[in-house]
Amino acid sequence: MRGMALALGGGGVRGYAHLGVLTVLEEAGIPIRGLAGSSAGALAASAYAFGHKDPWKVHEAIFDEEMAKLSRSGGLRALSRLYRALRRPALAEPARVAEGLRALFGDALLEESPIPLALQAADLLTGEGVVLRRGPVWKAVLASMAIPGILPPVAWEGRLLVDGDVAEKVPVQAAKALFPKVVAVDVSNPPPQEAPRTALEAALLAGEASRRRLKELALQKADLVLSLAPPFPIDTFDHEKLPLVYALGKQRAQERLKEIQALSRVRLKDLLQALRPRG
Repeated sequence: MRGMALALGGGGVRGYAHLGVLTVLEEAGIPIRGLAGSSAGALAASAYAFGHKDPWKVHEAIFDEEMAKLSRSGGLRALSRLYRALRRPALAEPARVAEGLRALFGDALLEESPIPLALQAADLLTGEGVVLRRGPVWKAVLASMAIPGILPPVAWEGRLLVDGDVAEKVPVQAAKALFPKVVAVDVSNPPPQEAPRTALEAALLAGEASRRRLKELALQKADLVLSLAPPFPIDTFDHEKLPLVYALGKQRAQERLKEIQALSRVRLKDLLQALRPRG
């Protein structure tokens, strides 16, 4: 069967690049057989699957002023200072984000998606990856986007779920379960070049380094990796960079379009695998 599944990685505002990538593939007539997303990738996957393809409208639905302030106050180092100063369960207003997601997706269910969806979350207490395939879309996206400390965990079937990046930043395995050929879209920033200035910042950077290593291992299982490779670091909450990342997503997809088209064609090994007796 022609086509492919996409594994869309997390990255805050950089996740709007996914909608740029998907626009290019749609214009090229490449069938999308499944979408797996983590964090911002979960939002992009769900939005596209349910026909919300305008990144500005999607952004408007979930925009939260408190998260925007994180970017204006200086990113990771500012976050380190905020954690010391604030004693709140979450820095963002969860009701505002949940309300926006409800308005965007209404009563839609994951299992009703026109394109098969798999949203990556993580169990806060065990660290186990949890792939959501059934249930309310708005709540599943909220769980996959629930960055610890920024948004509170989401209760789901006896678990407390948080941001999918905790388990798998680019959910290649979940995408492979939807369709055998997978293009992974990694919207990560390049590794930081400056040394940490505080103990908490060092701890946060160490966590990032660990997740970066796990991401690289996951990407090895993809058939093709499309990297955003921004020309400079783009802060997770820098919403003013939305036009840039959307355009960059389109550009990166166009640069690799011939490879993506070749991958989307029917391959002999896929036919043989489909014809192989099961059991």
